Amino acid sequence: MLRYLLLILFCTPITYLFGQGSDSLFAIKKDGAWEIKYTAKALETTRMLAKRFYIQEAQLEDEGSMKKLAENDVIYIPVNRENFMVTKPPPLSMKNVHELYYRVVSRDDIGIISNYSGITKAEMRVWNELRGNTLKQGQVLFIGWVKMMDKDTTDPSTFAAYPIPKKKVVIDTSRNPPVPGGLDTIYNAQTNNGLNVLTEKGTVVFFEKPGKSAIYYAFHNEASRGSIIKVYNPGSGKTVYVKVLGPLPDTKLYANSIIGISDGAKEALGINDNKAWCELSYAAN
Repeated sequence: MLRYLLLILFCTPITYLFGQGSDSLFAIKKDGAWEIKYTAKALETTRMLAKRFYIQEAQLEDEGSMKKLAENDVIYIPVNRENFMVTKPPPLSMKNVHELYYRVVSRDDIGIISNYSGITKAEMRVWNELRGNTLKQGQVLFIGWVKMMDKDTTDPSTFAAYPIPKKKVVIDTSRNPPVPGGLDTIYNAQTNNGLNVLTEKGTVVFFEKPGKSAIYYAFHNEASRGSIIKVYNPGSGKTVYVKVLGPLPDTKLYANSIIGISDGAKEALGINDNKAWCELSYAAN
């Protein structure tokens, strides 16, 4: 009977809209250490950025304090012992703590990346579900946690206020290209246009689904059957939407993964392997 139910689900037509990207933090290698390449926004100052990233202002600018930055100025944010950690803080201490990623470039190897983070190669392999030491150019690796004050935040202990004055942004969705899968409309309805969501990051695996379908399907342990999950690949910047069939099967294929997705979504996500690190968002209830 389950076989017939799945066949019905695979044939269900759904309309769609285009979704947004992600705010994942990426580091680069610079002068022997991790740094975050940051593009300044209007009215930002070095003092604001120093407080936001929990570092000393002198590490950003040596020529006086409160330097006003021009919009689109590029500034490098140090990632050091003041704001970086390789041990996940307890849940009550996770405020303003964010995962930090790195995109592999030519001639990188796991030893170099591990040394930059200050951990062993074995730990880096466990963090990223790696079976060996080989890395591919463009591959996205999780490299630790960084402290960063969210925008729209006021920290009473330091009187550090963010943000910059807001500007009203009008998004024209009429020119957005279609997203394979056609599930955006339902996702927006289920999440109140993205305002009521849970997020999750981890390993995605792909299962083989016979036949062709314009809709992508998934197994997930938290989202209920029929829920739509937004899947974002920070390595390629691509997004798809998938429909949940049920919980993850208890098989070796899904070990240490957070979601299983029908293999038709691999190309749409810009993924060549059978596993990848992705970010999920779905309705909180």
